[in-house]
Amino acid sequence: MQETGGITLSSVHAARRHGSRRARDLRRWSTLIVLSVLPAAAMAHHSTGAIFDRSRPAEVEGTVAAVFWRNPHIGLTLLVENEAGEPEEWEIEGGTYNDLMRAGFDTETVAVGDRVRVVGASSRRGLNEIYLSRVLTPAGEELFHAGVVRTNAGRLQGSEEQSAATGIFRVWVNGGRLHRLREPLSLTPAAEAASSDWDPFNDDPSHRCQAPGMPNAVLNPYPMAFEDQGDRIVQRIEEWDAVRTIHMNADPADPREASPLGYSVGRWDGNTLVVETTDVNYPLLDDSGTPMSPAVNVVERYTLSGSDTRLDLELTVTDPPNLAEPAVWVAVWAWEPGVQIRPFECTVR
Repeated sequence: MQETGGITLSSVHAARRHGSRRARDLRRWSTLIVLSVLPAAAMAHHSTGAIFDRSRPAEVEGTVAAVFWRNPHIGLTLLVENEAGEPEEWEIEGGTYNDLMRAGFDTETVAVGDRVRVVGASSRRGLNEIYLSRVLTPAGEELFHAGVVRTNAGRLQGSEEQSAATGIFRVWVNGGRLHRLREPLSLTPAAEAASSDWDPFNDDPSHRCQAPGMPNAVLNPYPMAFEDQGDRIVQRIEEWDAVRTIHMNADPADPREASPLGYSVGRWDGNTLVVETTDVNYPLLDDSGTPMSPAVNVVERYTLSGSDTRLDLELTVTDPPNLAEPAVWVAVWAWEPGVQIRPFECTVR
């Protein structure tokens, strides 16, 4: 029996026999796709921007043949009739399953058999692939436009919210401004040569569900949290289920073992948490194939606003073998009471 990411065709078809199911599915489609589409700035994450081209929109109409509920991206398969009148499979990619879960969706939200029109970014490889930006009914009724919808589904309630938030020690969500470089990367000739050989379709470790190292581990749009554990701060990052230790009373004589997340030492500068990370043994700086050496040094500055509901990040990377000038990223995080870190559980499709 065919499965659709936890949905069997028999169970879906049984549910669709109820007269109201069709209308309910279409209403949910609107919010589903709004949630599953990332803003343009996020599209480059996991090399998505290297695979899809927003400057060349594509549009197809077809019947939903399969639904894949997984991280890092949900997926749909549409059966689309070609010019010869034969069905062709089109693979449609969206955002993370975790975003959908926060809105209270489950694996029965999208039914196999629905007929829709999909508009989005076309494949750079000329394949039958689209990254979602709009979904319409066959008659042309627009069901959504790109954006992000949030609800209170699955959040902490009441006193739990207050006790979970003390200064920097709370869950933070993207504050509307994704991580961006202040200036374009200034690469050494050796790094430029290595980057030119990068193949986003075969070389990106995320396609194999391999978690990135620092600094890329924190350069993502998904929730993260800081936890006070006395002489250390633990940073939990939803993407890739990453858990990072920041040593607040580090002894220079302490043994340091290199790892993808490196060895992080923190200190307070007023209301700013300053974190310096060394001993990183991960080969890539970003999702675009920029090489990184063991000499890399990462300095993060997390600064609380006066109301403690905004967290500004400045992240500076120096890596002389690959960066002719330091690279600086900036971002804004916000506190939305009750948001929780969810398991990411990346799944290779």
